[in-house]
Amino acid sequence: MNYIQKIKRLYGLSEKENYGFSEAEILELEKDLEITLPIKLKEYYLELGKEENLNYVYNRLLKPEEVAFSEEDFLVIYEENQNVAIWGIKKDDLKLDNPPVYGNYDTIERSEWEIETQNTEDFFLFMGVYNGTLGGLQYNGNYIGEIDPSIVKLVEEKWTFVPEISRDNQKVYTDDFYDVISLSFDKDNNCTASFIGSSNQERFDAILDIIDIDWSYLSYDDEDYDEEDEED
Repeated sequence: MNYIQKIKRLYGLSEKENYGFSEAEILELEKDLEITLPIKLKEYYLELGKEENLNYVYNRLLKPEEVAFSEEDFLVIYEENQNVAIWGIKKDDLKLDNPPVYGNYDTIERSEWEIETQNTEDFFLFMGVYNGTLGGLQYNGNYIGEIDPSIVKLVEEKWTFVPEISRDNQKVYTDDFYDVISLSFDKDNNCTASFIGSSNQERFDAILDIIDIDWSYLSYDDEDYDEEDEED
C-alpha cells in the first residue's frame, strides 16, 4: 500500500472517491507563488486535501490560498492547532518529487527549522496518525500517565511497528492501518502516554479489550455526555 491507501484505510475513506482540491486551485497556487509543487505534495492536495477529519480537526493543512513562504524560504504547508509550530518544505527542495518536511517549533529559546520526516509521504502519514488519535478518527482515546512495561510489550507483540513515522519518544504501531496505537516515552524510555484510534468500532473495542488501561479519555465519553444532555 502507498501512503494515500494507508490513510484512506485508516479513516475509512473510499478508494474510488476523491477528497481533494481541484487542479485549478493548485494551478492558481503555483501561479501566485511562481513555483511548481513537488509531485507528492500536489498529489496529497488533489486526493485528500479537503477531507475535514483528516486535515482540519487538530493540526491543519493550509489551504491552497493560505500557502506561503516563510522569511527563511520554507514553503509553509501545515500548522499546529495553537499556532505554536509550523511545517514546510525548503524552497531549494521543491524541485524534488518527495522532499523532506521540516518543522519550526517557535520557542523563547530558539526558532529553528528541524527535519520532521525524510520525505513528504511520511509527513502526511505521520499527521494522519497524529490527528486521528487526537480526534480525527471516529473512535479515539488516550491515557496520560505511566504505562506498565507489560502493556508496552503487549503492543509490540500484537501490532506492527511503523519506523518511518516513529521517534525515540513517540512510537507508532498498527494492524495494517485499520487502527493505530502511538506510545510516548521519556528520556529514560519509560512509557508515559498512549494514543489510539480507528474508524472501525470493532477494532477499536478490541484494542480496549487487549490493553487494560484506565483510559483518560475515550470518544465514547462524548457520546455519553450527549445522551445525558438530551435526557435533561
